[in-house]
Amino acid sequence: MESNLEVMGDEDKKTVCLLSGGIDSPVAAALMGQKMEVVPLHFVLHPYYCEETFSLSIRAIKRLRSVVSFDEMVLFPWGNVLRKIFSGLKEIDEREYSCVLCRRGMFLAASLVCEKVDADSITTGEATGQKASQTMENLRTTSWDLNVPIHRPLMGMDKEEIIKKSKNMGLYMSTHAGCCDATPSKPRTVSEPQKIKELEGEVDLEKEIKKAVEEADIIETEGKEFYEIFHNYMTKMLESEKQE
Repeated sequence: MESNLEVMGDEDKKTVCLLSGGIDSPVAAALMGQKMEVVPLHFVLHPYYCEETFSLSIRAIKRLRSVVSFDEMVLFPWGNVLRKIFSGLKEIDEREYSCVLCRRGMFLAASLVCEKVDADSITTGEATGQKASQTMENLRTTSWDLNVPIHRPLMGMDKEEIIKKSKNMGLYMSTHAGCCDATPSKPRTVSEPQKIKELEGEVDLEKEIKKAVEEADIIETEGKEFYEIFHNYMTKMLESEKQE
């Protein structure tokens, strides 16, 4: 794995790292941060979060900062996009594709964020088979035909290996985020790119993502406390909801 990173690494490059607040994604970001500049990107799932998930995600990003330096991070409002996916698929009785389409949408959104922060790639904490969206078939589908490459430095690791790395790096938290209230009871584990492209059109996903990317916050982190970032973002989000 280290030799693979050596090949990919380039200190002049920048990668947008998807940070969920779980165990895996901070480890992936830290590994890539050894070779290139990283920009943490967190998709804010409110109101589909479980209790305290956002604060746990911010805590995970704070821990990452103690391991890898970064100058900016991105908070992306994903609730409306997820609602669009959820309701759109429900209407056409394709609810089982929610996780795959959500993941696909996140990659499309992250590629737009790459343009905004002048990044060359996306990094994720995906490892084969750990979630429904991470089967080999779904990994192919969700990253199909993107205009930026995706780094998956944990791809060949099992959960115990990832946890060990997390603890060794000082990233591990006994309580971690990772739940989503929009997950279907039986998520699709096998998918085809053409089917997902059709569903993208059915729910008008691209339009919803382009709307949301304009509301994404690119935050300069230098000199700021992460809980200040958390408080300010939550305050703004709740005030926006009151106006709707």
